[in-house]
Amino acid sequence: MMFMPIGANPAAPPVAIPARPEEKVDTPKVDGFKLFAKRTGTPDEIIESLSTISFLEIAKEADYVAVLNIEGRDIRRSPYLFSTIYLKPDLIEVVYSIVPGISPRKRKIDVYRHLLNVLTMIYGMYEIDQKYLYQTLQSALQDLTEFASSDYNDIFAKYDNLLRDYGDFKKRAEGLESSNSKISKELIEVRGKSDELTLRVKQLETFTDEALMGKLQDWLDVHRTEINVSDFSKQYSVLESRVEDVLNKMVLQGYLELRG
Repeated sequence: MMFMPIGANPAAPPVAIPARPEEKVDTPKVDGFKLFAKRTGTPDEIIESLSTISFLEIAKEADYVAVLNIEGRDIRRSPYLFSTIYLKPDLIEVVYSIVPGISPRKRKIDVYRHLLNVLTMIYGMYEIDQKYLYQTLQSALQDLTEFASSDYNDIFAKYDNLLRDYGDFKKRAEGLESSNSKISKELIEVRGKSDELTLRVKQLETFTDEALMGKLQDWLDVHRTEINVSDFSKQYSVLESRVEDVLNKMVLQGYLELRG
């Protein structure tokens, strides 16, 4: 028995393929500090002294010199890990980036070391406040001491705890994945049974056997006692099997008689 769909089957809508998102790069944090000093050399002299360092980018801006050290770039080739030293008339200002995965203390120590190298190259071109310089270096040494004095056992204990937590989370994820697969299968089975019950309810709600008998009798009267089961089932949205069952019932009860 063939079941024909009612109405035309609509064409499937076009599927939009999303564009691949750009790879996300975490925004670095920016920190900095100042060193009070009076410039005694000219910007041009400073630039000439630093020009021998090939990896530095030097620019003269108004009354100061900017010394840029790019240590790393992101996927768009923009500066990512960098430090800039602003050599101003009455101040030396340092601004630097801190990227994820690098200790802020270690990063600060590296920037101090780079600053001392630059100051060595321009020695005699600045009168630096010695007291403030000593305080700055003392702070750097304190950071270095705290960074280097971490006990190995403490570090390993933290690593071991993290590794254990990772193992627990991995097991939970695997368990959830297995449970999700099982639930998905059960949901498919439930949906199948629900569809069967829905179809059965529709059959029961459409017409009673007595009402369907009346519809069949009217059809036979109009069509000269002939019936096309397929056409009838389509017109009244009744399954052909049910139409045939009711016709058999009408024959058995003597309402209809089959013609040879």
